[in-house]
Amino acid sequence: MIKKLVPILAIALFMISLAGVAVAAEKQQTLSGTVIAIEAELGKVSVQDESGKMYTLTAGKGIDLKSLAAGDKVSVKCSSDGVIKAMSKQK
Repeated sequence: MIKKLVPILAIALFMISLAGVAVAAEKQQTLSGTVIAIEAELGKVSVQDESGKMYTLTAGKGIDLKSLAAGDKVSVKCSSDGVIKAMSKQK
């Protein structure tokens, strides 16, 4: 009985881990917009997209907000909870 249960549990754990990876991948978004405000010391930036929606985002590891200025056009990859993973200025 236990010999049959071990492979079933291993397969179930593998499937759960794959589901976790898929969910994590879905939670990222890309947005483009204009920098409205920067609080570099707090690691926060406010971006308004083309439709007028405002986003207040938090800089993730390796993201430097000091090179940004209000009015800059940016493209941002962030998690669904607003943590910036990558950011680039647009021309």
